[in-house]
Amino acid sequence: MSASAIEGSGEEVEDLLHALSRLGEPDGTFSYLRLSTRPVAQNLANVPKDEKARNFRRKNVHSGGYRLRDSSDDHGLSPSVALVGAGAVMPEVIRAAELLEEEGGIGADVICLTSYDLVFRALRARQGLDENGEYSILETLFPESRKLPIVSVIDGHPHSLAFLGGIQTVGQTCLASRISDSPATWTTFMDTTA
Repeated sequence: MSASAIEGSGEEVEDLLHALSRLGEPDGTFSYLRLSTRPVAQNLANVPKDEKARNFRRKNVHSGGYRLRDSSDDHGLSPSVALVGAGAVMPEVIRAAELLEEEGGIGADVICLTSYDLVFRALRARQGLDENGEYSILETLFPESRKLPIVSVIDGHPHSLAFLGGIQTVGQTCLASRISDSPATWTTFMDTTA
């Protein structure tokens, strides 16, 4: 796949190729790539204009995730919850944070995971289960000074992110956009339009 075959900015193409380069390698990683006909407004990523901040964001993207919204810095509210999402459900995660702020005065940090595999590996490294692993991304995403309950949302099985509460030993609720293991089992919806 050549960079010219992909629509997007040069940095977006480099990030995609970086993720693809690590697939199928013995020490490679999982990358969440979702093809969809659902348009997602790319401006929701709120990419920093400052080069130093943008480079820090890209480093975090390559390490497993980034803090998209900080309720105390961005909105003057004391944070009460961390909303964590990945992929196509990020517009709903962001909207949920806005509704919590607007309707309840509740501060919600928003964290976007770009590779929950890398975040899981970082947790295992911090636990001493991967002596070669690096885990500084955990402090970036979930600072020790900010122990918040977590609501995780994913367009997939909600258990995929169930490990997040173990990063700081906090409560966690796992949601999914829509899951049905078999007829007549369970379905979980997150609807921010109601």
